[in-house]
Amino acid sequence: MKHLLLVEDNPVFLDQLSIAIDQLPTEWQVLSCINGETALDTLKQTTHGFDLAMIDLGLPDIGGLEIIRACRLKLPEMPIVVVSVIAAESTVISAIEAGANGYLLKGDSIAEITKGINQVMNGIYPLSPSLARLLFKRLCNSTPQELNSEDFKLTPREKETLKHMSIGHSYDQVAELMGVATSTVQSNVRNIYRKLNVHSQMQAVSKARNFNLIS
Repeated sequence: MKHLLLVEDNPVFLDQLSIAIDQLPTEWQVLSCINGETALDTLKQTTHGFDLAMIDLGLPDIGGLEIIRACRLKLPEMPIVVVSVIAAESTVISAIEAGANGYLLKGDSIAEITKGINQVMNGIYPLSPSLARLLFKRLCNSTPQELNSEDFKLTPREKETLKHMSIGHSYDQVAELMGVATSTVQSNVRNIYRKLNVHSQMQAVSKARNFNLIS
């Protein structure tokens, strides 16, 4: 059984997300928090951790971005998916910079939300189709600054990991292609994020392409 931290204050959307979770092949135990304060207290008290967090940004007390940062600090390897009505470019970027691994809109169908959860659990970072063009345009238009590719000091294996990530392979698929354990791939990804100073797969791939680290 997997454990999900669900931070959502709207009962209608809470029911929608619960239905999406019920469609997953794995059984999930869901701990729901209807405000940010409860979510922060839950994070402080947890001993077993969570396999996934799904977070609304428009909470009644504490901003969802603060919850994302707290999750990333407490459980750095846990996938975090935003599920929000907010589709503004600045908000999407801020959520990713805070540590979110995916961003889904509440207007998405239940099937799309279920698909997004499956993707993030397999190392693929989901993004609602209506947001994809907006976000990729922003990322692709970012220009390299004074640094060059050698400054990041990525190892050949880290570059190979990045290349596989850039075409959408999951961690397990990358591990099989590279002939290593999944834990090795996860370690490579952590090193990549640290060296590139990014917080998500999408940011890592975009920055790597900007600096010609991958073709």
